[in-house]
Amino acid sequence: MRTLLKNPNYFFRCLKQYLALIEKSLANILLITICQTCFAENLAYITNQGSDSVSVLNIASKQVTRTIAVGKAPVGVAIAPKKQRVYISNANSQTVSVINSATQQTVQEIPVNAQAVGIALSRDEKTLYVADWGGEQVIAVDTAHPEKQQTFKAGKTPSGLLVSADNKKLFIANRDSNDVTVVDTKTLKTIAQVPVGLHPFALSLSPDGKTVFVVNVVSNTLTLLNVETYQASTVKTGQHPYGVAISPDGRRAYVSNNHAESVSVIDLTNGNTIKTIAVGEYPEGIEYDKASNQVLVVNWGTDNVSIIDALTNTVTQTISSPKLCRSFGQFILEAK
Repeated sequence: MRTLLKNPNYFFRCLKQYLALIEKSLANILLITICQTCFAENLAYITNQGSDSVSVLNIASKQVTRTIAVGKAPVGVAIAPKKQRVYISNANSQTVSVINSATQQTVQEIPVNAQAVGIALSRDEKTLYVADWGGEQVIAVDTAHPEKQQTFKAGKTPSGLLVSADNKKLFIANRDSNDVTVVDTKTLKTIAQVPVGLHPFALSLSPDGKTVFVVNVVSNTLTLLNVETYQASTVKTGQHPYGVAISPDGRRAYVSNNHAESVSVIDLTNGNTIKTIAVGEYPEGIEYDKASNQVLVVNWGTDNVSIIDALTNTVTQTISSPKLCRSFGQFILEAK
C-alpha cells in the first residue's frame, strides 16, 4: 500500500489492469449467457430431398441458421438429444447421415444397404431402426458401433417407425400390406400384425404413451391403436394424409393432408375435425413444438415450412427451405 501511495502512476496502472480483468470477465460471462440462450432454443431439422441437404431452423427466431450437406435424397429424421446426434435417412445413397447437433456438422455416414426412408431411435438412444422402403425388413443399428447391424422382418414397404414409451416395442407401418407390425425390441421378433387402413405411412405416439396414431394415406383416415391390446378405432382426415402430430395434452391431432394442401385439426375426444388450415403444396412432415405451442408443417411442393399457432389454429409465417423438403419422423430437437 505504501508503495502505491508513493507512486501514483504505478497505482493507476495497477487499477487499470484490474478494471481490464473485470471487464474481460464480465464479457466472458455475457458471451456464455448468450451462447446458453441460443442453445436453449428448439431447433427443427428439415430434410431437403431435392438438394441432398438438411436445413436447421431456429423455431424461436424463425430463421434457418445452417444448411448441412448429407447423403442423397434425405427423407427421415431421428433425434438423440443425450448423444447430441441427429440421424438422417438417405433413400438414394442407402445410408444414414449423422449430424453433431452441437456443431451442426455431418460427422459420419453409415451404410445400411437399404432404401432408407423411415427411421426411429430407441428410448435409450442405443439402437437406431431404419426401414427398408424397397424390401420387407428393418435394420437395427448399434449407435455406439454402427457396423453392428441386425435385420428383421416387417410387412410390405415398411415406412413409419415408432418405439413405445417403455422401449419394449417397435411399431412399423407397412404401406403395401395395410398393417402395422409390432416387434419385440429385445428379441426383434414379431409379436403382432395389426390390420389398419389403406397405405399406412406415418406414426405418432400419444403423450401418455398409450396410443399409436397411424396415418392411412389412401383411406383418408387416422387409426388410433392401443399400445397394449392393439384394439383400434378410426377417424376421418383430409385427402391423402401423410403425417400426424399430437398436442401435449393429447386432445388434438394435427394431420397434414398431402393432396388437399391443408392440415386437419381433429378433436380426439369425439373424432370431429374442428378446423382445416390451408398450408403449402403437398404437406408431409408435421410436428408440434411444445415450447412455443406451434405446429410446423413441411411442404414438399412449395419448398417451405408453414408455422401454425396452435392457440388460434392459423398460419403465422412461412419459411423457405431448399428443394423438396420432407422431414419424415420426429424432427424437433428440444432445448435442454
